[in-house]
Amino acid sequence: MPRSAFVSVVKIRKWFPPHDLLAAKIARLCILREDLLLEMAGVFTEDIQELDDHSAEFRRMYFLRNLVRTQIELSGAIQVLLKNDEFKDLLAKEPEEIQREFRKAARAIGRAHPLAKDVRNDICGHVREKAVQEVLETIGPGAWGFLDLNKIAKHTHYKFAGEMTAAILLKGVSEEEKSKIKSSKWETIAELVPAFALIERCVLIYAEDRKLLP
Repeated sequence: MPRSAFVSVVKIRKWFPPHDLLAAKIARLCILREDLLLEMAGVFTEDIQELDDHSAEFRRMYFLRNLVRTQIELSGAIQVLLKNDEFKDLLAKEPEEIQREFRKAARAIGRAHPLAKDVRNDICGHVREKAVQEVLETIGPGAWGFLDLNKIAKHTHYKFAGEMTAAILLKGVSEEEKSKIKSSKWETIAELVPAFALIERCVLIYAEDRKLLP
């Protein structure tokens, strides 16, 4: 486990007072940041023995689906924060370079949010029957996956479900893009990732203004 460079006790009521709209917005960002970190680890960690009995690919897709859902909430939370008058006043005091980063992130969120929202609605926040039906009507005749049966229920796995999940995640991606392992749809969604780095900046701006850091 990485060693912390700095540890401080956060008194919740002091940091996030009741009846304080900006405090609630910043607290929400903190929760979503921790969710996103866990989901990123679930996607990128090479081996998680307890979860990979099913398959590492399905585990990564599961965390990716949750990551997209969280990223949608996070980008929405940032959009709401940037409209908050108190935070706008704080941001206006920051150097121009920092303000430029926020403007750039806002544009990226504007481009990616609708695409990511569609993906979330299909297979991340929900598993929509309509999305499954569309995939079953378009999936290639050669698509296949394993059915892993066992006398113990928890060791039975419908691994073929991963093929359908992947097909829904890749809905609208051309065969050419699939063959290149590259997709303009997912490249646009990936533009949301830099917004993640702004969370720390948001929290610092808030904490410094309220003199919460030593």
